[in-house]
Amino acid sequence: MKKKYLLVALFVIVGIVGFAAVEYFPSPDNDLVPEAKDSIASRRDLRRSFFNKREILVVYGAKDVALAQRYKEILNELSLMDVTRSRRSAKVSFMHVDEVTDKLLNGSIVFLVGAIDENPLISEYMAETPFRVSPTEIVIGQKEVPNNKSVLGVCFYPNPTDPKVPFSFLTGTDANEVFNVFADKVAEYGLSFYRQNLEYEVYQNNERLVMGDFNINWGIEGSTFFNFAKGTRVLLDTDEFRFIDHQKALDTSEIKTKQAQVIATKAKIIDFVKNKNVPKITYNFYSSTEEKGLMTGNTDHSTFYPATNSVHTIVNKIYANNHIGRDNALLLHNLIGASNKTIFTLGLPIYFTKTWQIKGYKYWSARLLESENTFTVSELLDDDFLEMESSLIRDCMAGAFADFLINTLGKDTYLQHYKNVSLSEREIENLEVRWQSYLRGLTKTHPKKKTEKKKLPYLKGFNFAHEGYSIYNGYGSQKATESLLKQKNMGSNAMAIVPYTGINDINTPTPLHFSDNAGSENDDAVVHAVSMASNMGMYTLLKPQIYVGGSWPGGIDMPTEEQWNKFHDYYYRWIRHYAFLAEIHEMDALCIGVEFATATLAQPEAWRSMIKKTRALYSGQLTYAANWGEEFENIEFWDDLDFVGLNSYYPLSKKDNPTDEELRLQFDTIKTKIKKVYDRFKKPIVFTEIGFRSVDTPWKNPHAEADDSINEESQRRGYEIIFEGIQDEPWCQGILWWKFPSYIEYRGEHNNAFTPNNKLAEETVRDWFTK
Repeated sequence: MKKKYLLVALFVIVGIVGFAAVEYFPSPDNDLVPEAKDSIASRRDLRRSFFNKREILVVYGAKDVALAQRYKEILNELSLMDVTRSRRSAKVSFMHVDEVTDKLLNGSIVFLVGAIDENPLISEYMAETPFRVSPTEIVIGQKEVPNNKSVLGVCFYPNPTDPKVPFSFLTGTDANEVFNVFADKVAEYGLSFYRQNLEYEVYQNNERLVMGDFNINWGIEGSTFFNFAKGTRVLLDTDEFRFIDHQKALDTSEIKTKQAQVIATKAKIIDFVKNKNVPKITYNFYSSTEEKGLMTGNTDHSTFYPATNSVHTIVNKIYANNHIGRDNALLLHNLIGASNKTIFTLGLPIYFTKTWQIKGYKYWSARLLESENTFTVSELLDDDFLEMESSLIRDCMAGAFADFLINTLGKDTYLQHYKNVSLSEREIENLEVRWQSYLRGLTKTHPKKKTEKKKLPYLKGFNFAHEGYSIYNGYGSQKATESLLKQKNMGSNAMAIVPYTGINDINTPTPLHFSDNAGSENDDAVVHAVSMASNMGMYTLLKPQIYVGGSWPGGIDMPTEEQWNKFHDYYYRWIRHYAFLAEIHEMDALCIGVEFATATLAQPEAWRSMIKKTRALYSGQLTYAANWGEEFENIEFWDDLDFVGLNSYYPLSKKDNPTDEELRLQFDTIKTKIKKVYDRFKKPIVFTEIGFRSVDTPWKNPHAEADDSINEESQRRGYEIIFEGIQDEPWCQGILWWKFPSYIEYRGEHNNAFTPNNKLAEETVRDWFTK
């Protein structure tokens, strides 16, 4: 049955997203390492060893004297760098393979680099791995990949001299190609040069073409083997441009249109800066977030790399008529370089991008002004301020500011100041008046387009949890689409998507980080998942949340009014990013906060203010997800929202073995509390979270961490009691269970997690959702 479902799911995925002939789901080889180890190290063992030492011994091999000197120079620079606060940063020492001793190697975290025949340690250490490198092929477990001057990189494998200590290597048969890949890694990552997106990667012409992870026994995990080697083709190759298509992202019929667009934009930029010195640019086109992420290590819609003079862009239905200007940024990088002010460097490429985020930066800047979310001139010129701001709002403001300055100062004066911007306080004050006038003018020339707010249906679905932190199992992956399809198959008509940020201090206000790593809940991964859900006819709720180390959002409590104000300022700057993202991509609803049990009751006016400003920016439905009990029952601002959100973890019984009737009676008591809120505010109520782990007594304390028990029947009973209890209740507008994972293999077949996936409760959900 499961295999049949998977085939159906894959068929639908191809239809929705358009993935082509890349090898995504090969036969599950799950190869073992050549020789069984007495004690198999875990990934946690290797990471712990690394974090304890944070020192890497790089052993390089090169027969060519000049190449050896290049290694020595680049490694010497690395060794002089100070270790940063990043846990991935490590102190580097280095030695030529002819000089290294067993004493130095023993117990060291080793990175081996060089051609396979020029660094004998690589062959020695590789004997314990599932890899082989020959002049004609690279063997990966039971798979063979042609060796076309390819380079194999492996990160963190058990060291044959001490399996609890990791070693890594980078090798191939072409010594210069190996060095080039190594140099690129050092240039990009510095002291974290050893890092990779996946645990093994094969590079060809500086592109990742084959990659994957290991299984628990350090063999090749078949389900995470990706081979892009066969799907790359050159569509266009002229003196000025090179178009490379990956996995049939671009149809051949689109080449002329794309070429005409590139030529026209290039002509405008060259005419503007009066400089024609542009080297040949390579444009890479990808069909999906996952594909681009796996091949480049970056899941952004579009990125550029000056080192290779290349642009990498996702082209699919999600980003149709959406251009963010990264190709323009590369052109301008070549023509005039970077400004000393971030806002100038970012703004000029967007100035030439009329369809920035579909409707253009002028349209969106007008919406930001109307909702009081613009930046002042002083803020725009403050790089430290911009560093902690929403990249969406920052880039929108950057494009508008470039347009404003070019029209105010004139093109020539703007370009004269571009490289070295220096303005006096008086000049900034004078510009501020004109800047505000410019923004007000945009609201007249680019009025808000009328949109009809989508009616709130009766929601049947899950909180869609980003359980996978690799590119191939997070929100932007095929596995996530497969998971959404399963939810749809269970009768879901809605999903809540949950990007996180994190804090560790509940009594000190701190700026909130935006998820932007390739394997995280970053914007483009969120947009991908929401688009997939929308294509399936599902109602989408964007529900950003804060993970609080050692506590929970309800524990956040500022000691002074001034610190409360600062906390709410930082929080609003974070949540408005998601409001803007939801507005741009037309998500159905936004949850403005989750379980701030102290903040909402102590500072209700601050929340009313945030709701008002958010509503001015975002056109969809607004809600807040309150914690069960005191917060939910006492919030004052429910009347400012479209529907009430309840994260319901009310206990249903204190007994180990309550009867179903006892559970029903207790839920009736809980429903009385819920109805009181409904009677007061007359707003529909949605269970924005509710759930039970598959443990022996999940009804006692539903939100608690799991014990060692696994009991699917107890979880099923909890689901049944809730479904029975909410049917036909006039106040209830739906339920979003906590939770369903971004990949359906999460936690294996037997686990005590909240998810009902592959458990008895799955059929209970299907029965009720499909009624």
